[in-house]
Amino acid sequence: MEIKKHKKEVILIVIIIAISCILLLVNKIIFSKPARYLEITVDGKVVEKLDLNHDAEILVNGYQSGTNRIVIQGGKVHVSDATCPDKICIHQGTIEQTGESIVCLPNRMIAQIMGN
Repeated sequence: MEIKKHKKEVILIVIIIAISCILLLVNKIIFSKPARYLEITVDGKVVEKLDLNHDAEILVNGYQSGTNRIVIQGGKVHVSDATCPDKICIHQGTIEQTGESIVCLPNRMIAQIMGN
């Protein structure tokens, strides 16, 4: 009886690992489109579209006079400075793949990498 229970647990673990691998591959296929541009929205309105092939630094005016300094360097994007109290947008790090985004809730700013 112990052997049957152990065998079922092993089969369940193998199935979970297989499903995880399939989902990872599907995710890679969906987001493998080349990143083309960065779309910045404030309070739901698009305020800027920037080409990722050109290095740039932009100051985005957010909600209630808050600001975010966004840096594009080598096709990668990060927030280098922000006036929000928690600075989570800065700690989100660098993004570079289609679909990734950086969000600053206090300033209502979203910077999202878009593909074709």
